[in-house]
Amino acid sequence: MHTSYKRRLVALAAAGVAAMTVMPWADAATNTPQLTKPVNATKADLNPQRTYSAPMLAVNPDNSDLIVGGFIEFRARKCGLIRSTDGGTTWKILESTPEIKSQPYCLANNSNIFHAPVAWGRDNALYLTTHAWDETTRTQTSVIFAKSTDLGDTWNTIFARDARTTSGDNLENDRPVTGMVVDTKSGSQDTIYILYRRAYTNRVAPNGAPQEPVLAISRDGGKTFDEPVSAIGTVYQDAKIRDLGLTSRTTVTLAPGATTTVPPAGSLAAEPSNIKNFGASSNGQGLTLDSKGNVYVAYMSEIANVSGAPRAIMTSKSTDKGKTWTSTMAVPFSYEQAQNVREAWTPGGGPNGTLHIVWEWRHPGDLASYADLGYSRSTDGGATWSKVKSLADDDPKALNGKFLPMLSVAPNGRLDLAWWDTRDDPGIRSNDVYYSFSEDDGVTWSKNTRVSDQTIDRRFGVWGNNFDQNSPPALASTNKFAFLGWDDTRYSTGEDGQVVLQSPVGTTGFGGGVQDIFVSAVQFEKVGGSTSKAAQIVLAGVVGLLAVGLILLGVGMVGRRNAGTAATATAKGKTGAVVK
Repeated sequence: MHTSYKRRLVALAAAGVAAMTVMPWADAATNTPQLTKPVNATKADLNPQRTYSAPMLAVNPDNSDLIVGGFIEFRARKCGLIRSTDGGTTWKILESTPEIKSQPYCLANNSNIFHAPVAWGRDNALYLTTHAWDETTRTQTSVIFAKSTDLGDTWNTIFARDARTTSGDNLENDRPVTGMVVDTKSGSQDTIYILYRRAYTNRVAPNGAPQEPVLAISRDGGKTFDEPVSAIGTVYQDAKIRDLGLTSRTTVTLAPGATTTVPPAGSLAAEPSNIKNFGASSNGQGLTLDSKGNVYVAYMSEIANVSGAPRAIMTSKSTDKGKTWTSTMAVPFSYEQAQNVREAWTPGGGPNGTLHIVWEWRHPGDLASYADLGYSRSTDGGATWSKVKSLADDDPKALNGKFLPMLSVAPNGRLDLAWWDTRDDPGIRSNDVYYSFSEDDGVTWSKNTRVSDQTIDRRFGVWGNNFDQNSPPALASTNKFAFLGWDDTRYSTGEDGQVVLQSPVGTTGFGGGVQDIFVSAVQFEKVGGSTSKAAQIVLAGVVGLLAVGLILLGVGMVGRRNAGTAATATAKGKTGAVVK
C-alpha cells in the first residue's frame, strides 16, 4: 500500500476516535439534550415536619462535579446548604448553618422570595447570602453574608446590612434578597454584589416612601461591605417618564356608596408626579455582570402614594463597580407587567454582548392569577430593548400560568431558562418545572421541556391554607449541562394515603404534608460522578490506541498481501510462464 494512503487511514482513525470522545450526549434521532432521572437531594432527612424551599444552586466553575444549593427549611425558619461532589448523583445536607446567633431566622414569607443565593469565588471560596431576623425584628429584617473556605462545612458570617442600626423614618426592612453575583476577574480580591429590596416601614401614606433595589457591595472578598447603594438610577429624573406612569392608569369606577378622599395639601399623595414617589416593587429584581465588570439591575417600577398604578420594567447600569447608576425604561408602563423580572448577560449577539430580561407577563393585563413568560433583549448595553415576546410554546388560549422564571448562562454562552408551569395541572392546584435554552443569544429558543417527572401537588406543603410558592425553581449552567432543582411534595402522604403532617406546626400559614428538594440535569454531554475525568481520559486513550492499532494491523495485512502478490507475479515473470 502506498505510504500516503496509510497515513490517510491513520489520520481518519484518529479523527474518528476524537469525534467519539467529544460526541454530545444527545438523542440521536432528535439531537436534543437528555434529562437525568430526578434525585431526592434531601432524602436523608426523615423528619415528618420537613418543608424545604427550592434551592438556589451554584456549580463550581473549576469542577462541575461539585454543586451546592442554599435553601430555607420553612418550619424551622433556618437556612442551610446541600452539597454534591459527584455531579448531582448523591447529596449531603450539611450540619453547619450560615446564621448569626443573634438573628437566627432567615425565612422571608410569604410569596416569591429568593432564599439563600449561593456563588463561587476565587480559590474555591463559597459565598451565601440571605435574610436575618429574630422575634423582635421581624419587620426590620437584615441581610447577612456567609463565606466558607471548606465547601460549606464551616462558615464565617457577617452582616452585609444590619437593619437594627436604623430607626424612625429611616427604619429599614431589607427583604427579599433576590440575587448575588461575584466579580472574580477585577482587582486582587473578589467583588461581591448582593441585591435586595429596601423598604421604609415607618413611612406610610400619604407620605409613604417607595421601595428601592439596593446593593450591598464588598470589595475585599467579603471581609467588609460598603454602605448600601440604590440602583434606581436616573430614569425617574425624566418628568416624561413619571407622567407616563401616571397617565397609563386605568380609571376605576367607584362602587356604590364609595367616596373619594382628597390627599392632604403638601403631602406626596397630593403631588403624584413628585420624584420621591417613584421606586421599585418588592418582588424579583434581576442582577448580572458582563465581561468588563459592568453591573446591571432590572426591576419593576412602583409609584408610592398613588393607587392603581401600572408597572414598567427599568434596567440600571453601573460602569464604576456599583458606585453610580444610570437607568432606562426597557418595557413601558402597562398592567401586563406583573412581577419577578430576572436578568442575564451573554457574550455574543453584539459588540457589548446581549442583555436579557424575562418576567411574569400578564396579557391581557386584567387577568388575575395568570402570567406568561415575557422576554426582551438588548445588544447595546441596555440603551434600547427588543419588542416583548412570549417564550411559552403551549396554546396561549389555554391560559396556563408560568411563574417565577430564572435565567442562567453557561461559559459557552448558552442561555438557560426555568420556570413553574401549570400546563399539566389536572385541576388539583399543581405545577411542574419547565426549561428552555437559547444558543444564539436569545434570537431563537428550544421547545419548552418538562423537567419534573411528577406534577407537584400544591395542596400540600407551603401552598396549603392559601400560602404560596416561595421560591423559583433553581438553575445553574455549565457547558455540559443545565442543573435544576425544585421543592416537591410527593412524599406528603404515607402508604395509607393519609397526609403525613395533618396540621400546622410552630408557625401558622403552613399546610399539611412535607416538601423535599429534587434535582435533575439537562445534559448536553454525558456528565456525572460514575467515572472520574482521569479514568475517562485513560479510557479514551485506550480506545484510541486500540482503534489505531486495528487500522495499522489492517494496513499491515493488506500491505503483506499486496507484497506477496507482487512477488508471485515477479517469480512467474522470470520463468516466462504467463507473461506475454
